[in-house]
Amino acid sequence: MLYPQQILFDFVIVVGFISGSAQELQPINITGTAGGQVILPCSVRAGLYDNVIWQKPYQETISVNDMIVMDANKYALKRSYGDDWSLTISNLKSSDQANYMCMKGATAVQSVNLWIKARPRIQDQNKTLEAFVGDKVMLRCQVTGIPPPTVKWYKEIIDSGARLLEDLGISGAFFSVSVTPDSGGTYICEADNGIPPKAARYFHINVELMPIVVVPMKQIKQEQGQQAELLCIVEGHSLGKVSWIFQGKELAESARTAFGVQNSSSNVVVYSLTISSLVSSDFGVYTCQVSNNAGTATGQIELVEKVSEIKKTNCEKMTNHHCEGILQSNFTLFPNRRGDKSQEEASIMFEQVYVLVKTQCSKYLMPFLCGTYFPPCLNDSNIPLCPYLCEQSQRGCAGEFRNHGTPWSLQCIDYYRDLNKSSVCLGTNGVEKIAPFIKISDSADDESLRQGDKLMLHCTVLANTEYNIKWYKISKTSYYSRPEKNEVGSGENYVIENIVRDDAGLYVCEASNPEGVMDSRNITVDVEFAPQVVIQPEVALMTGLDIELKCDVFGNPSPIVTWSKGKTSLNTGRQMHDKYMYSYTYTVKLSDMSVADLGKYNCSATNILGSDFGITSVKDYGKQTTTQPVVVSRASTTEKPMPETKPHRESSTALIAGEKSGHSGAVPHQCQLPYLLMSILIAFITKNILHH
Repeated sequence: MLYPQQILFDFVIVVGFISGSAQELQPINITGTAGGQVILPCSVRAGLYDNVIWQKPYQETISVNDMIVMDANKYALKRSYGDDWSLTISNLKSSDQANYMCMKGATAVQSVNLWIKARPRIQDQNKTLEAFVGDKVMLRCQVTGIPPPTVKWYKEIIDSGARLLEDLGISGAFFSVSVTPDSGGTYICEADNGIPPKAARYFHINVELMPIVVVPMKQIKQEQGQQAELLCIVEGHSLGKVSWIFQGKELAESARTAFGVQNSSSNVVVYSLTISSLVSSDFGVYTCQVSNNAGTATGQIELVEKVSEIKKTNCEKMTNHHCEGILQSNFTLFPNRRGDKSQEEASIMFEQVYVLVKTQCSKYLMPFLCGTYFPPCLNDSNIPLCPYLCEQSQRGCAGEFRNHGTPWSLQCIDYYRDLNKSSVCLGTNGVEKIAPFIKISDSADDESLRQGDKLMLHCTVLANTEYNIKWYKISKTSYYSRPEKNEVGSGENYVIENIVRDDAGLYVCEASNPEGVMDSRNITVDVEFAPQVVIQPEVALMTGLDIELKCDVFGNPSPIVTWSKGKTSLNTGRQMHDKYMYSYTYTVKLSDMSVADLGKYNCSATNILGSDFGITSVKDYGKQTTTQPVVVSRASTTEKPMPETKPHRESSTALIAGEKSGHSGAVPHQCQLPYLLMSILIAFITKNILHH
């Protein structure tokens, strides 16, 4: 049975809903800095039974009246006077950037958009440019940040090995260089907006000039069995290819031949050729040849055999009694790999760590320390230590070193570098044959890029056997899919010229040989991009039903998303998207949809890289059916249902085009206000009769 009181109550709710939907709430914008504090204002005159509530997006409650219900160390209520309900947020983080709502009961009183200041970032990548004298080179440094950063330009100067920065007095995103012979070098653009750290990008300009070759010693004398070092100094802004030629053939690196490079300044490089264990066929004239786009220059050095009646040994008797006989040698050769030049200098440091041997943390510690501080000398030369001495000692004794206030500073990867493709090393059993090994000594750090940037990953390998390097991507097509391992490249470097969001994921550099020896490194790549909103442009339902509007939003960092109708913001919910990464589905619920709910709804998304929005129209194409007679306005008409359309994203351009067309299906007929209220009242009466 339907009671008159129930009819009147439903009517009041309907009228109240219609009048309440016209309210508008304008958000205010407040900016904070990471690590700092902000106050979000709200003034509410609350009655005895009123609740004052602060909420984050998606109905996450921060406070109810004077009680903080979410992280009391972070949030606090100011309450400077009776109606003051201002919210204080401390220790700001980037994740605090959101829309906050001050509520009196279920009514929104104040909407606040909190923005966190962003450190400066430079979109351009480090670049190396080749130029000729007379060219004009334009350098660009595109920056972002909140507040907008200031950009200054510097040039790097190398003075006696020290790196100095010269202020060029240029500010702004662009810098033009008219190339002269002295224009070569590294230019730095630095962006600063007061939020550390500063951002910097490096541009290296190589000026093509014919190189100059200087040979400091044109003749070198050395005995057979000894080692000779030939030096070639090259001056020029673009050095090109450097080759060592002997007896008409270009030399290649081998077990007895090694090449070295040392920069003494920005445009002077010293090249060296080292030949060990000299034999009679090594003596003769060596040519240092340098070629670039501007020409070729050469210098010659004569290596002459020196005959000595008395051959002196390089080995010296070991004076440290702790290490005598260790590693089957009583002789040593300096300097050692630590840089100590004499036994006296090495003994001072050795005694500081020798006390740790007594802890017996590892049986390999004593051989390792003696081999490091007093390298054993066999046949007038050092044999590199076996890396397992370092690895076993570090595994057992690194904790003891820390307990004694001495950090473990020796890097075991350096002992793999010392092997230099050698087939033997010195261990606890004397001279031992080295098993095949592969070690990744260096690789790129985790990368965070923006869509369109250039990704450059590298992986450096140490090995005493042939090996291959392959790159794999470990990716997931959705939150619920299994990870997939796909080969994407090979070699020491992996490059993506224009990265897109689908390129984000975990990359693996894997080095292996046919014997099954392998080493790998993981590198995480994150891609940031502006928001993209995908929404169904039109929803057609009957009034009186519940409806949930949805829009899919892609973006990284996660955008702030709001639903609104006209100038009124709506409560927004969020669901994890089950198909795509970097995506959520944002919803708004309309209960018991009425004529007032028809119209256009806006879903907008914003992050630090940009913003996007989509429009959906809610229309009533249904026909009411009932077993009881229903009185309707004589002015009402019935429209034919619109044909079904596939969901697609409606852009801002489509919105403008739709408004100009004049098409509107939000309300199928025009009604005078009295007839409208009477129709709504009759609909509620019918609903309650059917319900009861």
